[in-house]
Amino acid sequence: MKFFHCIPSLQELEIRGSLWEYLTVGGLPHNPPTALNNVKSLKMADMSFGDLKEVSVAVYLITSCPKLQQLTIKCESVNNVVEAVVQFLQDQTCSGGVAKLLQSVEMSHFTGTKMEMQFVRFILASAPLLKEIFIWNFSYILQSGRQMINEMKQYRRASPNVEFKFEAVEVE
Repeated sequence: MKFFHCIPSLQELEIRGSLWEYLTVGGLPHNPPTALNNVKSLKMADMSFGDLKEVSVAVYLITSCPKLQQLTIKCESVNNVVEAVVQFLQDQTCSGGVAKLLQSVEMSHFTGTKMEMQFVRFILASAPLLKEIFIWNFSYILQSGRQMINEMKQYRRASPNVEFKFEAVEVE
């Protein structure tokens, strides 16, 4: 995380590719870098919900950006349930209110795995100003978008006004 101390004040941050590996090495500092204080938009590409270290970094970044308003995640496909990730996200959900200004979440390549759904539960419990969650996946995914959205609507929400949007992309 020393990487962020070299950057004065970010408003947009995008994590992708080998940067995930770099950020997962060496552990997370107790005090977040001040460079994250002004981040309003956080994009995380190729994020694996099957990798506890990546999920830990993602949660750390979300909770370390006090002005975060927009979150975009491109999920990497994971076939197996990783109970350690599910448990970690359940523990985070209890803290609540950590993404105070978050208004919009977009998740692509979302498949509805237990880890992804638990992450959405964490976001819903943590964001009192959240206006929308937009999720898209490919139409061949086994769990339908309607099923996923209906399940999400059952989760406890810090914001009563969340609009759930879903789009399935046809693959030829």
